Amino acid sequence: MFINFTKKILLFISPLFLLILGYVVFDPFQILRTYQAYPDNFAKSLNRDRISTQTFLNNNKDYSYKSFIFGSSRSSVFYARNWGKYINDKNPYHFDASCETVSGIATKLKFIENHGNKIENALFVLDRSIFAYEQDTLGSVFIQDYRVSGLPWWKYHLVFVNTYFSKGFFVAFYDYLLFGNFKSYMRSFLEFRKINYTPIVNDFIFTSYIEQIKADSTKYYNQPNFFYERKKEKQLGGQVIKSYQLKYLQKIKEVLSRQGTQYKIVLGPTYDQIYFNETDLKILIKFFGKGNIYNFSGINEYSNDKTNYYEIYHYKPNVANDILKKIYQ
Repeated sequence: MFINFTKKILLFISPLFLLILGYVVFDPFQILRTYQAYPDNFAKSLNRDRISTQTFLNNNKDYSYKSFIFGSSRSSVFYARNWGKYINDKNPYHFDASCETVSGIATKLKFIENHGNKIENALFVLDRSIFAYEQDTLGSVFIQDYRVSGLPWWKYHLVFVNTYFSKGFFVAFYDYLLFGNFKSYMRSFLEFRKINYTPIVNDFIFTSYIEQIKADSTKYYNQPNFFYERKKEKQLGGQVIKSYQLKYLQKIKEVLSRQGTQYKIVLGPTYDQIYFNETDLKILIKFFGKGNIYNFSGINEYSNDKTNYYEIYHYKPNVANDILKKIYQ
């Protein structure tokens, strides 16, 4: 009787055991082992902050990075080597994160400093969203690497385990792993845009968007419900910088001052054409100086043209290149 009961228990828990084994073997989020490269994110669900941190650790000994780009995915179009031409650096490092936060930028700067790097140049690509997110509530795609944030490693990994077992993620993961066919339900769990990561400097490129625009730009920019109509009147943004975030701005300033960093802050031209709040702008000026801040928010030559955007969230490299020309003239 005991043997039969044991068999039933083992039979009952065997699916769970297989799922745990699969998590360890296949490492769906690529966080259990050290990876030397992350060539793409197609049909995966990778954490950009993890990629940026690990790529830095992989290459810093050889390249001793001294110039850094910080920001969210909107900073991605400021390609590192394009920026490097203005600062005389062949290999600046793109230390960004999806849905980056002001605390994330502050801890990254300290992390870099603690590794002994001289931070000679920095480019901060900001917008209102930088102050809107909280990293400890963002989930597996956005949580900051525990080696930078100081979060206990087990809490960090627990976020990914929870994602793996919740909302059908593992169903989509193994479905695609076994059969290699995209099904519409998978879009909730896996990234089906082609996003490619460059070695050494850690840029990431929206390959799918580029290919679609190149194939038929007219069709691309006339997709139904793709770009919404903006309001014609001037839209003033509400205040987004919170009182507790002032300490992170102070920490950023302290590192920049200690390092004697040459830096510039770009407030990017978001598609919504909402102007960066004047009170928030004054706060940034107080910490970083008016001469270091370049405000491209609101209605302007970039935001007026929808072909300057991949979609409503990300502007294109031609915008970033033109901004670089203007701020380094």
